[in-house]
Amino acid sequence: MERPLNVKRLVKPYLFLLPSVALIFLFNYYPLFKTFFLGFMLVDVVGNPVEFIGLDNFIAVMQDERFWTAMLNTFKFALITIPATLLISLLLSLLAEKKRRGSSIYQIMFALPMAVSMSSAALIFQLLMNPTLGMFNYLTGLQVNWFGDEKYALTGIAIVAVWMGIGFSFLFLLAALRNVPGDLLESAELDGGGYIQKLWHIKLPLISPTLFFLFTTDLIGSLMVFGPVAVITKGGPMGSTETLIYRMFIVAFENSKYGYGSAIAAVIFVIVMIFTFITFAFEKKGVHYH
Repeated sequence: MERPLNVKRLVKPYLFLLPSVALIFLFNYYPLFKTFFLGFMLVDVVGNPVEFIGLDNFIAVMQDERFWTAMLNTFKFALITIPATLLISLLLSLLAEKKRRGSSIYQIMFALPMAVSMSSAALIFQLLMNPTLGMFNYLTGLQVNWFGDEKYALTGIAIVAVWMGIGFSFLFLLAALRNVPGDLLESAELDGGGYIQKLWHIKLPLISPTLFFLFTTDLIGSLMVFGPVAVITKGGPMGSTETLIYRMFIVAFENSKYGYGSAIAAVIFVIVMIFTFITFAFEKKGVHYH
């Protein structure tokens, strides 16, 4: 005999989920939908939609030379920061892989950038990379105006971002390396495998899911970089460090063109989504789950 349907038992789990779903919708999906909505509207200086204008805002975005310059700057920034952050973090995690006496000290030092806010780090690097008084030029023997020369400003911003990202990536890679099965490494040693062979054929394939996760998060973060640009250069000099998010910020919040700014935000969302899908398309080829 079938039991009668218990509606209370069926609904109860969803009631527990309801607060989380409501918060996610309120702070994630509602702003997303409203941004796309305002992108099709003429919006007044207060932020209220006035008139439906179709694709006019998006056409204006496509015709804006500064938008394309910002996109190019953003891609350059991503090409610098993503490989540098992953490579440096991987090297540091390999150095700290084996637990030794006092290893917790340098592990804390490697992860320390996570404890520093972006604005504080940006101000510190402004002093360190000052062309006349900074320690960076003194120690490297360079004579570079890192944030005042349009040739080097984006690289200077990238250096700050890489330093900020090392701590997060280091912790994940260190945990992944320490979870590599020791019996596989011992078997490789018995077969005559050296350190490079073990790293290339065993460790890197086994930590590839972590590398993929970090690559994806770094990609999204690089395409949406804002903090160091807003604090240090404000898009200058000569627009050489103006990124997509900073361009949207200037248009929407300083020029009060909320409809146009919403269209830029919508385009950025599509760009980030496309690149995220591309990375996941290569997941099966380059990531080995075990």
